[in-house]
Amino acid sequence: MKLQYITRGMSDARGKPRVFLACHPEDRERAIPLIAEDLLRHANCAVWYDAEPEADFDPQELRAALDEMQLFVAAVSSKFLYTAHRAKDVELKYALQRHIPVLPILLESGLSREFNRVTDTKIQVVNRCVSDPTATPYEEVLDTYLKSMLVGNELAEKVRDAFDAYVFLSYRKKDRRHAQRLMHLIHENKQFRDIAIWYDEFLVPGENYNDAIRDAFEKSGLFALAVTPSLLEPENYVMRVEFPLARDRRRDKGDLQIVPVELYETALGDPRTDRGQLETAYQEIPPLQDEHRPAEMNAALLDALGRIARKESDGSARHRFFIGLAYLCGIDVEVDRSRALELLESAATDPVPCFDATEKLVDMYRSGDGVALDLNRAIQWQRRLCEQCRSEHEKGHSPDEHLGFGTRYFRALMGLSDLLREAGSLPEAVVTAEQALAVAGTLTDEVGAREVDRDTAVICNRLGGLCRASGDLDRAEAYYRRSLDISERLAREMGTARARRDLSVSQERLGDVYRKRGEPDRAEALYLSARALRVALNDAIGDAGTRRDLSAILTKLGNVKRARRDYDGAAGDYGAALELDRVLAEETRTWQARDDYAVSLVKLGDVQRTRGETREAVELQSKAVEIFQKNVDETGSLEYRKHLASGLEKLAKSWVGLWQREPAERCYRRSVALREDLMNEYPSHITRHELATAYFLFADFSGDAGMMRRALRLWEEMCPDHPEYARYADSARRMLAKLVPVHD
Repeated sequence: MKLQYITRGMSDARGKPRVFLACHPEDRERAIPLIAEDLLRHANCAVWYDAEPEADFDPQELRAALDEMQLFVAAVSSKFLYTAHRAKDVELKYALQRHIPVLPILLESGLSREFNRVTDTKIQVVNRCVSDPTATPYEEVLDTYLKSMLVGNELAEKVRDAFDAYVFLSYRKKDRRHAQRLMHLIHENKQFRDIAIWYDEFLVPGENYNDAIRDAFEKSGLFALAVTPSLLEPENYVMRVEFPLARDRRRDKGDLQIVPVELYETALGDPRTDRGQLETAYQEIPPLQDEHRPAEMNAALLDALGRIARKESDGSARHRFFIGLAYLCGIDVEVDRSRALELLESAATDPVPCFDATEKLVDMYRSGDGVALDLNRAIQWQRRLCEQCRSEHEKGHSPDEHLGFGTRYFRALMGLSDLLREAGSLPEAVVTAEQALAVAGTLTDEVGAREVDRDTAVICNRLGGLCRASGDLDRAEAYYRRSLDISERLAREMGTARARRDLSVSQERLGDVYRKRGEPDRAEALYLSARALRVALNDAIGDAGTRRDLSAILTKLGNVKRARRDYDGAAGDYGAALELDRVLAEETRTWQARDDYAVSLVKLGDVQRTRGETREAVELQSKAVEIFQKNVDETGSLEYRKHLASGLEKLAKSWVGLWQREPAERCYRRSVALREDLMNEYPSHITRHELATAYFLFADFSGDAGMMRRALRLWEEMCPDHPEYARYADSARRMLAKLVPVHD
């Protein structure tokens, strides 16, 4: 195992939040720099990774490293999910067992459910390939998550300022497990709970050890020495540098105390340290303490700490919040998640509670940070946060005080609504979001009219999405319309690119409702308005984001026109989207951009075939199949394999239009083989339905009654649990009756 890190400007990793980045070995060259750049763009952290993921490793060393991490990030590809490798089978498994928060970042679309199925978890994943303009952008999702999980510089300094005193822990690197035990032994005594312990964390070869040691010495009042026989090995770093620094400072200034503690585990048969040799090698070393005589050891530590200046902590809920964060994140103390939980719960339930502690407990239970992932517990703490914020908001603080309790109450209600939706409680999520909407309308004096408008538009969009998910399209329309009205006003008043994009998203969302409700003309009018805004934005900015946004709305316009059989209009919109997707594929060179381009090729090919341009359809869809195949060869992705099968079915239909039965049959057979493999590897009603459809299409083409029977059997088997497939079974029976006369 060879741990390395990446930081902003490759600055010192010490003191920065620690993030472990894992991926499949074959994805390492692409995934490590790509995802590390994403993480560092939003958080000033240290991204650690194993530079030799396929080499032999020491399991104890790996576990010790992971235990110090604040976050475990998995770069998820099909290879990551479907092959055996250490990152998934050892590192991810250990992170989940130890309640280290896990953030899966998808390198390919379509893997969200698969990640949770393969890993048997219910973790929220982040899709790096999201292309839907109405969805929350990847960068925004990532930024929000990292801010909730990692402690930034400003907060970390407040945490450090909360400690009563600092202890410098000196030990040989080979004795790391002993040193960690000594940290726990010290902190088991509640009198020492607020004492920070500096140790070398992850200093790596090439860093300036002496500078790091001296920086730590400057703020430490106690030098704790982990004593094992390895300290007697000649010319080791503790003997040569650390202990002499401590001894000289104690002798010259008298402001540093030294407490050596002998560490050994009798059950493991650890050898004892020869005291005579120790005193010879470490001149002026104080009396040696024994870890197995805790009363005497604690007395020596108390005496030493009593001789140095210690700050008096106020014992407030906020102080406990800071110390709890320290233990949760390993900020100048060892990571101790159970102690962190105890302190944070105490701070959150105090008669004068610390709201930040309550909020942190929500994040912990939602993400599995230091605790078992538990959405219900997260909801309970979020309800408590709402009550705490409501109580403070209703005290009637003067707007001039700028305390922000109203805004915090609004955000707490929004957070509760999101959690309830995640838990499947849509009606309660709607009610809670409506409460947030009511609160937003009262905050003009606190945040200003424009900010109230923004918040109102956001919550109306949320409510529109909730109502749409509940099937209440009329209420969804009303909320989206209200959001649209606000967005139009803000776009006029502000004129910024962000305001105009927000307006186009509001138009698109309302258009989606009309299309869902069977009102294509109203949907098209809104899509056209959104297109005009996005054309202007793309002309002015011309980056990947504006191109994706424009392509998405053009595709929806093409879908509307195709549904009403305006094939010429659909071809124009699909063609324009195709050109944008081609440029994106060339620019970004990602699998997802390639896939989007291939999907556009298939869509335009379908329309061209319908228009009688069958040869062009074959050319477009043949190119799409080549791209799908390339993605499958490079990733093995479930989603891309499905797209390849679908593309082959579309191409087969186009070949039939040219009366070319031989290439059509080859495409159908390849599609059937792909669908059979997918159903065998990932059995579900969806893959069974897709296989049945492939059988049906081939049988309809070839007249193969046996293939039609296979399709019918699959649909009939699924009907008891999934009655929606009954109509497909009926179609198969009718087709089978044509293929096999009654007298046969």
